[in-house]
Amino acid sequence: MDLSKGSIRAHLTEYQSLPRLSLSQTSLLEENFKQNRNPTELEVVLYAAEAGITEEDVKKWFQHRLAVWRQQQGLPANSGHINS
Repeated sequence: MDLSKGSIRAHLTEYQSLPRLSLSQTSLLEENFKQNRNPTELEVVLYAAEAGITEEDVKKWFQHRLAVWRQQQGLPANSGHINS
């Protein structure tokens, strides 16, 4: 596992399939997203520990949030990394 590379690929997820998060968990992830839209594996682990959720939930949230951000920028939602 390469902990230095971003691990998130943009993917729109149906809302019912997204992790159910508290307002504070969502705020924490949103703040981290503003600082870094494509976190490394290590950052995903840290965000999960800080929010008290699974790494899979963090990845799913970031994948969806990145897809939404890409749409807002006029890019295809379900493309790969931000540079795709």
